[in-house]
Amino acid sequence: MTEVLRPVRPEDVAELGRICYEAFKDLTDRHGFPNDFSSVAFAQQVIGMQTQNEGVYSVGAFSSGASGGGASGGGASGGGGQAMGSNFINMWGDVAGIGPISVDIGAQGAGLGRQLMQDVIEKANVQGFEMIRLCQDSFNMQSLALYSSLGFVTREPLAYLALASDGRPDPAIRPATTADLPAIDELCREIYRVSRKGECETLLAMKFPAFVLDRGHVSGYLVSTAMGHGVAESDDDMLALLAGHGAALPDAHSFVPIRNGELYRRALAAGHKNVKLMNLMSLGPYEEPQGAYAPSVMF
Repeated sequence: MTEVLRPVRPEDVAELGRICYEAFKDLTDRHGFPNDFSSVAFAQQVIGMQTQNEGVYSVGAFSSGASGGGASGGGASGGGGQAMGSNFINMWGDVAGIGPISVDIGAQGAGLGRQLMQDVIEKANVQGFEMIRLCQDSFNMQSLALYSSLGFVTREPLAYLALASDGRPDPAIRPATTADLPAIDELCREIYRVSRKGECETLLAMKFPAFVLDRGHVSGYLVSTAMGHGVAESDDDMLALLAGHGAALPDAHSFVPIRNGELYRRALAAGHKNVKLMNLMSLGPYEEPQGAYAPSVMF
């Protein structure tokens, strides 16, 4: 079977979402972890959102032959040919972030994941991005080997935490607005060493919940969901944001770098619960953040 790589079209989303859900479910079920995608519909929503965003490059893999049922029950996409997998890379700021990548269960192990990764890396390079990053499930030995073979370096182990909902919100926490973006960007550059302003603008425009810690100036911010991230002037400020985030939103989650042992221990003591461990990986230049930060599922 010959694979054809091309940009994802709206008519591909339903089938690629199904593939994404089933591929992640198969992996997490085998290792005893919850699926990142709660349903096929949610996976379709995520892939549809990425496909429609101008700052995201999407690529799908399709068989060049006639359509037909795949090993996991798939069908033809609206674009013709059997859908086999997809990958995405956002180019919203200084760093290009990869994910989610998924390959149909029946097509895994034949090198298609490598092709999808090479395609998005090439696209980012053509667009002038030197820094490319992703987060990888630590229990997935196959993806760890693949990304390492492509030149990615493991930079930081991350705890993905289910946030406690009974924390007492700091009165300095308030919803973030577009007026906060200059201060958010300044703080991010200072701590994260890169700008994520375009990313924050995009997620705020898409109505992602986001909070700032306003102590007369923005001393921290946190954008919701696994796609969000945050930085803060101190561990105390980051812990306040995590507590406020958990109290404000149902089923809230966030990442914490576990090499920041003080922040991680205090997060656990505050009632936030480990879900899984992930690895932040980078391709190209990398400057380690200086201070308290909460990465996104992309970096």
